[in-house]
Amino acid sequence: MKLVIKQITKFFIIGVSAVLVDFIVYYMMSDFMNVNTDISKALGFIIGTIYTYFLNKKWTWKYTEKSNKGMVFMFGIVYAVSFVFNILINKYGLEYLPHNMISLTAQNSDGKLSTLFAIKGEKFLAFFFATVMSAVINFIGQKYLVFKTVNLDPKDETNIEVS
Repeated sequence: MKLVIKQITKFFIIGVSAVLVDFIVYYMMSDFMNVNTDISKALGFIIGTIYTYFLNKKWTWKYTEKSNKGMVFMFGIVYAVSFVFNILINKYGLEYLPHNMISLTAQNSDGKLSTLFAIKGEKFLAFFFATVMSAVINFIGQKYLVFKTVNLDPKDETNIEVS
C-alpha cells in the first residue's frame, strides 16, 4: 500500500506542475493571443503531456531502461483517450457553466476597491473538471498499461506490491 501512496503522491506533484504548464499555455493563447479555445486547450494539454511523460517515467515509475519499446505507443493511447475527455469536458463546461468572474479585490483606506486578480469563472472551472478527469485516466493508464512492467528499485523500502 505504501508504494501506491508514494506513486500517487509523486504523480500528483508532477501533475500539478504539468497542469500549471497546461493552464498557462491555454490561458495565454486563448486570452492574450486570441487563439481558439479548443486549439489553445489542445496545445496546453500536449505540452503538459510531454512534460509529464519524462518526469513520471523517471521519478514516479522509476523506469531506468533506455528502451521505450512499446511504452511510448501505450502512453500515446492513454493520453489520446484522456485528451478527448479533456477537450470535451472543457468545451461543454465553457458552454454550460455560468459565466462569472472570479476575482481578488482589495479595499484601501478610503474605501476604494481595486481588483488584484480576475479570471473567467467558467474557464477556470471547465479547465479544472477537464483536468481532474484526465488525471484519473492518466494515473490508471500509466500504472496498469504503460509502466506495468517496471522493475522496482531494491533499495526502496516502500516497494510493496498490492494485489
